[in-house]
Amino acid sequence: MKRLLGAVVAVACAAPVASVARAEPVRPMGSLRGTGDLALTGPSPRNRVAGDVIVYLGQRVGVFAGVQHVTVKPFADAGQVTVGMAYRAAAARPKLDLVLHADAGVTWPLAPTAGGGVITFFWPLKQVPVAVTAGSNAYLVLDGVDDTRIVLSVGLGLALAR
Repeated sequence: MKRLLGAVVAVACAAPVASVARAEPVRPMGSLRGTGDLALTGPSPRNRVAGDVIVYLGQRVGVFAGVQHVTVKPFADAGQVTVGMAYRAAAARPKLDLVLHADAGVTWPLAPTAGGGVITFFWPLKQVPVAVTAGSNAYLVLDGVDDTRIVLSVGLGLALAR
């Protein structure tokens, strides 16, 4: 009888510990990112700024919205606004994420654009939700027969991300 009672007590004490060990991992919520871009192709000037927002709908898939290739001098003389999907392709949580995005939108002066890119998020400190980011983008700008172009850019930035 003592052995049976001891076994019941052992199982009762182990059950809460087992349920805590199986807790769900923290789901990513999204990011708010600002970058400095260098346009490798496309019109001058080459130094530009960008910003984007990613809101995750699940563990891997999210919505991407961005303002990219905005000129600094003269400010906002050219740029683009896009909306699309983001996919967390790889992660080495809690320190590193690799996110792919595909999006479409418009440039100003007015022309349709479509493309995408890859963003790497690196969190140097676990407790702080600030990430260092590096990204590269490729967009096709359909601006008539003569002015259609491919814009390639790379950028470094900071993000509030989780």
